[in-house]
Amino acid sequence: MLIKQHNRLFDLKIPKSVKIIYFWNKGLSLFANKNFKKGDKVMPIKGELVDISVATPEAVQITAKKFVDTKYLVVEDFINHSCSPNTKFDFASMWFIAIKDIHKNDEITFNYLTTEWDIKKGMEKYGGGFECLCGSKNCLKNIDGFKYLSQKQKLKLKPLLSPFLLEKLSKE
Repeated sequence: MLIKQHNRLFDLKIPKSVKIIYFWNKGLSLFANKNFKKGDKVMPIKGELVDISVATPEAVQITAKKFVDTKYLVVEDFINHSCSPNTKFDFASMWFIAIKDIHKNDEITFNYLTTEWDIKKGMEKYGGGFECLCGSKNCLKNIDGFKYLSQKQKLKLKPLLSPFLLEKLSKE
């Protein structure tokens, strides 16, 4: 599939298990093209460790100043945020793992607040945080980073948190 992004064309190699669909008001989104059971590996993350100064909005935070990112658009870049996600990012395997059953044609999502400390400040060159469009009953409306959540909200996310955010939470 060829996708035009930032005046460049990217040739994406899309696994048969997923598909990219334009989702009204969200843009291009990743959807399941098969059923996934809770615990299944859904999508690996590609990339290398980069400094916060060069991280793109698609990067996943690993430490205070390091992110996993690529120079090019990859399939997993289309996994959108949801306040009620169906995957989590597993740092040991570098895969998105189903945290509940995902049915064919369901959007594949993960909660950015489980990996990102300060989207508001860290990505300010890209506009910072964003208004959530997930539509879940638990929607937080504004996604600015784990740092900005209440203690109750942080504790609710604890089972899904990155090692970096677990460490931050333990120090609060």
